[in-house]
Amino acid sequence: MEIRKKNLDERIKQLQSFGSEEFAHINGSLTQHLVGTYKILERWGREEALCLAGLFHAVYGSDPTRAELLGTDQRVEIAEMIGQRAEALVYLFCSCDKPYVLPQIGSESRVNFRDRFSGAVMQFPPELLNDFCELTIANDLDVARNKEQEYYHEDILNMFRRMYPMVSAEVRLELDGLFDKFCT
Repeated sequence: MEIRKKNLDERIKQLQSFGSEEFAHINGSLTQHLVGTYKILERWGREEALCLAGLFHAVYGSDPTRAELLGTDQRVEIAEMIGQRAEALVYLFCSCDKPYVLPQIGSESRVNFRDRFSGAVMQFPPELLNDFCELTIANDLDVARNKEQEYYHEDILNMFRRMYPMVSAEVRLELDGLFDKFCT
């Protein structure tokens, strides 16, 4: 556990060196949001690669309206910091054309992925879909912190419902609590 904490502290310092403290986020700084996402994934007992992907999930910019900390030309450096699998998840999350991809999850047998940076369309890597769903949910749960009532509108809850079959029991348990709270 001490190694994981040391690793987390080092990674937070790296994010801060990229300027994560200068970016405002809905609940404070971008650093706070990234750490919050990491902590949710860690609380669910997710593997270190997924937790680190949560910590770095916005490093390349997570949607077209937000600035990026680093360009995608620095993927190799990020992979050296957090590992290949974690970086692959970070790139997938940042490059995902979410309005195109998210509605397909849970409603299509095969999910097509569109890369918002390149425009390329391909099959969503099936081996990453569950982790992508858990990362997406953890991100949204951290965003909702301190503003739950207005955040959990029907679109978000429907997205969570579509992802429900693809996530772990720990995540489903948390989603069950949300559904009970906001869908009764």
